[in-house]
Amino acid sequence: HTDRVRSLALLWSVAVGEGLLLGLYALLVEPSRLALTLVRRIDPAIERPRRFLLLSDTHLHPWSRRTFHRIARAAAWARSAGATHALIAGDVLETDEEADVIAARLRHALGNLPAVYVSGNHEVKGDFWWQRHRNDSRRIGEAMARHGIERIDERLVELDGIPVMGIGWRGWRPGAGREAARLLATSPRPAIVLAHSPDHVRGLPSGRALLALCGHTHGGQVRVPGIGAPWIPVRVPLPRVAGAMHVDGIPSYVCRGIGATIPLRLGAVPEAALIELSCGDPVSIEATKVVEIRTRG
Repeated sequence: HTDRVRSLALLWSVAVGEGLLLGLYALLVEPSRLALTLVRRIDPAIERPRRFLLLSDTHLHPWSRRTFHRIARAAAWARSAGATHALIAGDVLETDEEADVIAARLRHALGNLPAVYVSGNHEVKGDFWWQRHRNDSRRIGEAMARHGIERIDERLVELDGIPVMGIGWRGWRPGAGREAARLLATSPRPAIVLAHSPDHVRGLPSGRALLALCGHTHGGQVRVPGIGAPWIPVRVPLPRVAGAMHVDGIPSYVCRGIGATIPLRLGAVPEAALIELSCGDPVSIEATKVVEIRTRG
């Protein structure tokens, strides 16, 4: 009986110790890492390569030193690979009261890379659900614009000859909405769709979307070993928590994001992606991982 009690106590001690180590890793180590993913959207109709930096879910405060450092590292990597613009898929910051300071520091981190963004749920509702403050997305947009970071919610712009359509946060109901579908239909060529949530890509004419770029899921943020992510903030299930997939027939890439409201990550290393549009010619770009998305035959 004594030996059994000792064995159980030993197992309990080991389990608690492993849990503490895992918690420390999730709090101190993994949130400081950065995966640099090369995403190649290959289509024979693309005449020449274009490259863009994709960021999402930065969740910035003025004191987000680690996140600004990761953004600067990602931007330097993208510029060295020939990226012409940064595309930010929402949840740029936590509160509009700090928008001017954050915009200035974000511009410093991006260097001279022109940038556009769409609003995420945090640009609308603020950081924590129990706080009464509600962000003013227009105020945020004006602060960002002063530093060359343009909001493109429900707009179609052209970047390096490629149409890019932005879809701002539409709430928790799935669907891009009639205005986004109409706007995409007016694009002279298939466009990149930049949206915060993959839910808001649904309902678009798939033949008019070259590639959808989203964030919002954080790659699950905390993926418990043997269990996975307890919850993903989408209404319509996805084939995976992040990465390359088709959403309603649209080739898509869902980025794990580079920050978080609660700086805790496990099995979901912060990520920035270099989006390359090309006909498939070989490239030599140093990256953590290379993903190819091809036009379905």
